[in-house]
Amino acid sequence: MLNYSKVSPISRKPGFRSLRASIVILTAFACLTTVSAPIIAHPSNHFGSFYASNEVKTAVYAQAIESQPTGLAPSLTSPVPAFMRMIGIPDAWASLDADVTSTIAIVDTGVDINHPELKPYLLEGKNLINEKKPAQDDNGHGTAVAGIIAAVAKAGESSPGLGRWKAKLLPVKALDQFGSGNEEKLTQGIRYAVDQGADIIVLSLGLRRDASGLREAVAYAEGKGVLLIAASGNDAALFGEKAAVQYPAAYPTVVAVAGSDGVDPIFQSTTGPENDVSASWSVQTLAIGGSGTIEMEGTSMGAPQVAAIAAMLKAVHPDWKPVRLRETLRRTARLDGNQKWNDRMGYGLVSAVQAVEADSIIDWREPNDTRTNASEFPLGKEVAGTWRSASDSDWFTFEIPYDGVFSVTGEESKLSLYGDSGILNPLAITEQPSSGMNKQWQLSKGRYWLQANKPTNSGSTSDGYRLVSRFTISPDAREPNNSAAAAYTLPARDQEWVGNFHDRGDSDWTVVTLPKPGILRLSVTTDTTRIDPEVRIQPAGGEEIIVDERADGGNEQWSLNNAKAGKYYFRIANAVSTNPEPVIGTYTASLEYITRKEDFYEPNENALTSTPLSPDKVYSGLMNSNKDQDWYRFTISDKQLVKLSVGHIPNTMAIQVELRNRKLQSLGKWSNGNGQRTLLGEKSLPPGTYYLKITSDRSNQSETYGLRVKFTS
Repeated sequence: MLNYSKVSPISRKPGFRSLRASIVILTAFACLTTVSAPIIAHPSNHFGSFYASNEVKTAVYAQAIESQPTGLAPSLTSPVPAFMRMIGIPDAWASLDADVTSTIAIVDTGVDINHPELKPYLLEGKNLINEKKPAQDDNGHGTAVAGIIAAVAKAGESSPGLGRWKAKLLPVKALDQFGSGNEEKLTQGIRYAVDQGADIIVLSLGLRRDASGLREAVAYAEGKGVLLIAASGNDAALFGEKAAVQYPAAYPTVVAVAGSDGVDPIFQSTTGPENDVSASWSVQTLAIGGSGTIEMEGTSMGAPQVAAIAAMLKAVHPDWKPVRLRETLRRTARLDGNQKWNDRMGYGLVSAVQAVEADSIIDWREPNDTRTNASEFPLGKEVAGTWRSASDSDWFTFEIPYDGVFSVTGEESKLSLYGDSGILNPLAITEQPSSGMNKQWQLSKGRYWLQANKPTNSGSTSDGYRLVSRFTISPDAREPNNSAAAAYTLPARDQEWVGNFHDRGDSDWTVVTLPKPGILRLSVTTDTTRIDPEVRIQPAGGEEIIVDERADGGNEQWSLNNAKAGKYYFRIANAVSTNPEPVIGTYTASLEYITRKEDFYEPNENALTSTPLSPDKVYSGLMNSNKDQDWYRFTISDKQLVKLSVGHIPNTMAIQVELRNRKLQSLGKWSNGNGQRTLLGEKSLPPGTYYLKITSDRSNQSETYGLRVKFTS
């Protein structure tokens, strides 16, 4: 998978907003296994098309690399691709007695509408990029996604089971020929697919931030009974532990699909508590143009695998709502050993045969009636179950990554939360929802256990429940500091602090007053790809400087070598959008203040102003520039062996000491070797007055050298 970084100037006049600072990448997660000449669509080439109005849109990019087809593919029926055997497609068809009739929408770059392997399944669809044209794929990514579903459909044609694929594919072109688009088109695509009667929507793409419009579109689909399936992301290869499951996969009502090789996780696949299931990372699928197949890998290719299985499951249970479908996909997934869930693969590798053969049990997490056998309640996701009796308890456990507020919403339940020290009291909430419940607790980082019971005072006769968890990080220690007037005052010294963006549109201001000139350096790092740090530096009375060179999860650095004494304001914000949502994650800011040392022997830039030397005394000098000269002089009354030494030479600095007589004629030169921090020299001299001239190849206003001379008869 390729990752684009933004290109942004680091310095602008006050009031000028970085265009790229408001852009966040939405990625279609797939790449080819064999690439000879990658074709990369750079985001900087396409910014102009996204800003037709004053509203800043979030940029959307499909990141797929194309290679030559691996071979002709007149049919996908034989042999059955290895990835379909891995997820149990042939066995699922053998046991399926009902026809698959769902409509699966593919919101992507479109689909090759003339491809002979796809044409029998295609509905007309819509092109949101150019509504005068059909939803024809001009990139290849959407066709690859559709090709996986077509392969599952073809596998059923020769199955001994009675069920056949009669489902349709609805192409929705929301990304252009470069695999680029914006959040507005993505949101339109989801809503269009819902309004056209789609049962399942495949979203092989991702956004590294929460977005209100996208969140509302996801809620709209859930309200209409439409199942959403999305790729979780391939960021782990580049960002490691910083990588966070992307949106919309991170929403609780979306099935987040990670990548795996069977029951073994793939290290490139993004890790996170929002992962629901995994699917085959490597696949063979259709190439754009009507012939040939391509080898692809990534979570983009996992999402359509799960969508096809969901369509087969819906054929068995056409009346099931999305939550039942999601829970069955989770329940029937497979993990290695005795694991029930992990943050790399969710509940495990999706299993088509296990899903279609599953019974109607809802409370599949049983036995979880004690704290010791509590089921995992992934943070930011959902769990569902039933009350077997009035005294039945369902226990769940979860990990809190930072200090903050944990909340549970859903059907009315009696909830008790436990930490290591015992039961914890919930927060008082003045406004409860009109239906259901909302319970909140203020928690510290750590593991907790939630006990759920059927409410004794509830008038509901339902024995089923659904709970959704949510977490909001606590304000950092320097809040409130969201304006220059409320800026947190920092001492004028080296320091490091941790901050976060706990509220929508949050920004953190700090101020430092330098008592004297020096060198000022600031660096900001983050622990999550959901933060794109932007730093603004405002010297009192000076021009604002904007530092925003790197994209999501990147590090920003700034340095001023000639910082004047006075006030400096620093504003750190999340540049993923103009009004970003709260983020579960932190940044670390490091400030370095290096004061200029004073050279007490200045001015001594020539023989006339030279500093007189006494034997065995150390003279601390400072090289203020690479043209600076420090002159010293000494007088001896009889013949002496003069030994000189220069110590504590700053790193990487080359110093030269030249000895001259009273007529300023050169008598000798000494210099320190590469990386040496000490210089030694000696010379036998007759009586007289002599001068030492010290020069260097660079300046250093914060570190002094030490000069000493000794006389030996």
